[in-house]
Amino acid sequence: MEIRDISGHTDDRGFVVNPFEHMENTGDITNFHAFSIMKHQSRGNHLHPGRNEQVLVVAGEITVTTSDGIITLNANNPSILTIPEGVRHTFSNKGDHAAIVLCWSSRRNNDYNGEDTLR
Repeated sequence: MEIRDISGHTDDRGFVVNPFEHMENTGDITNFHAFSIMKHQSRGNHLHPGRNEQVLVVAGEITVTTSDGIITLNANNPSILTIPEGVRHTFSNKGDHAAIVLCWSSRRNNDYNGEDTLR
């Protein structure tokens, strides 16, 4: 997994980020979506065998649990986490407020023809 710090886009007002600025070809972006996780709830416990997943928390804080360990992401210290294809992951909100997350894929294995998400 990789975490890219984006704190250079932060000032007293908050943060502004183009999560795709590191990419040469934004046509590679697939499956872009936003989701919320209410307080004390979890989402996921799945994997994507044919694509990676990139995650940016825009409100609140979440933990991401994988076989590599637990990573905490929060909107006060914005960073983008890349989860490689085939890595099982679970997103959890252990806080007292809802978390809002942006999620997309930037690498796809075009040779993979199976289900996008496996539980």
